Parts: sequence; structure tokens; C-alpha cells
Amino acid sequence: MFRTLRGRLLALFFLVALIPSLGLTFAVTQYLAKSLAALRNPETERALGQSLEVIRQGIERLGSDARQHAEVLSLDAETTRLFQAKQFVALERFLREEARSRGLDYICLYDVSGETARRLFGARLGPRITLPTPDRASLVGAREEGGIVSGGDVPRQVSGVVALGSKHVVLAGYQLDPEVSSEIEALQKNLTMYRRLGIYTSLSQRGLWIFAALWTVILGLVSFALAVAVSRGIAHPVLELRSGMERVTQGDLDHRVAPRGTSEVRYLGRAFNRMVEEIQSSRRALLKAERLAAWREVARAVAHEIRNPLTPIQFALQRLQEESRRPEGPRAEVVRENSESILREVRSLQEFATAFSSVAQLPEPKFQSCDLSALVEDVARLYRGSTPVTFRVEAEASVPVAWADPGQIQRVLVNLIKNALDAMGGRGEITLHVRRDDAPGGGVLLEVSDSGPGMDPSTLERAGHPGFTTKSSGSGLGLTLVQRIVEQHGGRFTLTSSPGAGTRATVALPSTPDSGASASPTGAEPTR
Repeated sequence: MFRTLRGRLLALFFLVALIPSLGLTFAVTQYLAKSLAALRNPETERALGQSLEVIRQGIERLGSDARQHAEVLSLDAETTRLFQAKQFVALERFLREEARSRGLDYICLYDVSGETARRLFGARLGPRITLPTPDRASLVGAREEGGIVSGGDVPRQVSGVVALGSKHVVLAGYQLDPEVSSEIEALQKNLTMYRRLGIYTSLSQRGLWIFAALWTVILGLVSFALAVAVSRGIAHPVLELRSGMERVTQGDLDHRVAPRGTSEVRYLGRAFNRMVEEIQSSRRALLKAERLAAWREVARAVAHEIRNPLTPIQFALQRLQEESRRPEGPRAEVVRENSESILREVRSLQEFATAFSSVAQLPEPKFQSCDLSALVEDVARLYRGSTPVTFRVEAEASVPVAWADPGQIQRVLVNLIKNALDAMGGRGEITLHVRRDDAPGGGVLLEVSDSGPGMDPSTLERAGHPGFTTKSSGSGLGLTLVQRIVEQHGGRFTLTSSPGAGTRATVALPSTPDSGASASPTGAEPTR
């Protein structure tokens, strides 16, 4: 056969067809194997896992909050009195009102003295709220651990459980938004499917190499024309897959490939389209979860800023109570100062609540000349005698008057003092220092220093991030709000700390409207 010209041409055509086809088959198979491996992006899987972890941490914080509320309610003197008197109707009415004022969705009282848990009463605080139905074992266990998450893998309710006496428990908590539960379920399904993709990818790669071997045998048996046709039928859809992968890599998740070519290549095209659809769906879910988280952060910010002024109000009321018990009667000066402080904080709360009624924004500053030395002394007076912490005020003699909103700067001071008190655990010294800013442009520097344990560089770097906190509870938005207020004033905020050396917060404010902040339309007179 090979002695004839026909045989030699057939042998030549066979080799010409076989060798390039074998090379092409090997290259395409290797490329497809790498492409399949690239479809499973570890970053996407990590992002899905991190999203679930963030949601889990949020649920844990919500459970801790419910636990704290339940513990406060169980320890209330009125609760103890009504419970000991077995006035359960009045107890239910009292707990219902207290739970509603704390923003809880439900509160229940269970008797766990028997073999089964018996619910004495359950108060639903919303039209679509359903009461949890835990068994006795769950309640007894949660009495030690502190909380119950109902709903299995997809949480529906988060409850805090505390003991009331030796045979009863109080259960209070929140019902999660159905949309949030649906998003959690979707994220869990997407993460499971994405992890299964790794197994399918490995199997597909093995199948590709088996296909390559079989195809090599086929190429040795077919003619030159068929080899060319088949090679073309494989190359075109593979190049289309490659182009589609490049467009998806660049962010075009709306691109789809048309399945064509051999059955195996069409299968890859359909698998590619399904994968892009899953990635697109996961991205939508992540964006929606981020939007929901953003609104939750706004809600926490509002609650945080409303709670902070309550502390000086409480301190002022305590001083008024102490003055009222004096045999010679209360001193008019003390009564006046503390009454003015209470009224000032109440007006501040009213202004803040009104301004936050639209898109949860901080109120616009009402700029005026502000004596920071006097403002710092007023704030320090609210805390002196109400805590073991020593407050020291240092004010230089020639400090210029700041151009700022006194109410918002007072809010900054309250946030910084609260953070310092929490860091020191109620013991130590806090120094409030007012001095001239020596930086170009001048201005006023307000420093709040504490003698607490300080922070390491890693903690200090994350201290100003929204939601970050070193405490077991709290929104983690105090420093974020301080930064926003200072930025609105055209100033700057810095935080320095080191382990064992305490923490110092510095607020730089302009002394004139031209230094960074804009003057109010009507102007204002100096505060002092």
C-alpha cells in the first residue's frame, strides 16, 4: 500500500491530519480543564461564607440584646413584686408594656417545674408576630446559655432566656424579617451549590482527558476531511467559551454563549451559562443583603445617638434627688444647673429625632461662636460625683472661640467620654484638655485622654470602622458618628493609643467660618 503513490498520499494525508489534530486536541483539552478549574473562584466562595458569617454574628448580637432586655425585665422590682404575689394578669400587662417600649416583638413566661414546659402567658407585640414553641429541655438549657434561635438552619426567631425564680423562665426576643430569612436560605443554597461545583469540575476534567484519548483513536480512523471538520467544530465553540469567560471576568454577567459544536462542547456551553446565572443570582443576593445591613446600621446609629444623652440626664436627675434629701432643702444653684442640663439634653434629643426622620441623616450643624472651655466644664460637671472615675479639665488661657454647633460638639464629647468610661471599666482618670491648634490655619484642639488599657495597632486601625466594637454589646457606631460630625464642621479627628498607655482622642475645630465650616444663614451670637 505504501509503495504506490496513492498509498503514500493517503499516508501523508493521514499524518498531516493526525499530528495537528492530536496537538489541537491536547491543547483544547488542557485549556478546557484549566477553564473549568477557573470557573470555581475561591473568592466568590469566600465572599458567600463571609456573608453568612456576618449574618450569623448579627443574629448573635441580636440574641445578646434580647438576653439583656429579658434579664433587665426579670430583675425589675415590679416584676419581682407581681411574680411573688402571683398576680400574673398584672405581670403580663406590665411586661407587655415594658417589652413594647424596648422594641421587643414578644415576651413569654414559662413554668418549667414539670415534665413539660407550661406557658403561663405570651404577649405578641405585632400583628404578624408568632410566639416560639420551645420544649422544656430547650428552655432549661437556654436558661444557662442565655438564648434560643428558632427555625433550624434558617433562623426565624431570636430569643433571650433568663430565670425568674427557680421554676420559671422569661423568654423575650425578636422575629426576623421574612425577607432576611429568605436571603439567608438563598445564600446557604448558593454556597452549597458552589462547593459542589468543585466536585463536578474535578469529574469534568477527568472526563475531558478520557474524551481526548478516545478522540485521538477516532482521528486515526477517519479521513482528512472529517478530521478538519471535527477540529473546526471543536475550536469555534471553545473560542466562544473563552471569549465569554473573558467578558464575565471583566464583569459582564449578562453575557451568554450559544451552545454549539459537539455534544460535550454544547454541554460545557450550557454549564457555563448556568454558572454565570448562579453567579449573577448570588451577586444580587449579596447586594440585597448589603442594602438590608446598611439600613440596620442606620437604625443602630439612631438608637445609639438617642441612648447616649440619657446618661447625663440620669446623672443630673440623681443629683437632683440627692439635693432633695438634704435637711436644709435643695440648693437653688444645683437645681438650676441640673435642670438646665436636662432641658438641654431633651431639646437635643428632640432636634436629633426630627432631623433623623428622613433617610437617617445627622442634622445640619447650626454654627455659632462656641466657648469650648465652658462647654467642656459643663459636660464634666454632669459626670463628676456620679462615677468613681476622676475628671480633670485643663483649658489654656488664650484659646480662641470655636466656630461650631454646641449641641453636636457636646454629643461628640459624650460619645468620647462614654468610650473612655467603657474602656477603663469605671476606674481611672479622664482628662479633658482644650488648647490652641498650632497647625496652619489655627483653630481649637479638644482632647479626651483616659488611663485605660489602650489598644494595639490592629485594634486602633479598625476602631473607626462602622460596626466595630471591642465590647460584648453595643452598635460600634460611636466613633463613626464622631468622625461625621467633625467632618461636617470642617475639622479633623485623630485617635492615638498604645497598650498600657491609654487612649487619646483629638478633635480639631476651626475658629472662624473661613477655616472650613460654613456659617449658618442667619448667624448667631456667642454662647458665652
